[in-house]
Amino acid sequence: MKTTKEKLITPQQLKAVHACMHRLGFDDNERHDFISQFTGGRTTSSKDLTQNEAYKLLCAFNEDQQRRAHDAVVKVMKSIYMLSLQISWLNAPYKDDHSTEAFEMNKAKINAFCRERSKARKPLNKMNLEEMKDVKLQLEAIARKEQRL
Repeated sequence: MKTTKEKLITPQQLKAVHACMHRLGFDDNERHDFISQFTGGRTTSSKDLTQNEAYKLLCAFNEDQQRRAHDAVVKVMKSIYMLSLQISWLNAPYKDDHSTEAFEMNKAKINAFCRERSKARKPLNKMNLEEMKDVKLQLEAIARKEQRL
């Protein structure tokens, strides 16, 4: 009976695993403990991971990063929408109406504002997270100004 030994992690995979763990704030002890748990106690060293294990680990890190990025975008978009309801010339008249039509009208007004008056000059749903944060800051300043009047 022939047994096949799995190939060890590639240098590129090793660099990627270390970069992900560094970005997530793992120190050496945490990294070793994590790898031990991930491999079921087989090893504590990332150098001893198999290519398949490294692939699965990197996929898990990537999925987690994508989920976090998506959650951050949704959070900023909600903040922008709520801010728009505080600005009289943007969406304030629609805040009591919870209909789909009113919501779509609000989105259209926000997108028009973003295309005409934001730094990015594009609709909100086409912006990256940093551009959305700039719009949020801009709307916060407008809302503060309106509250003082």
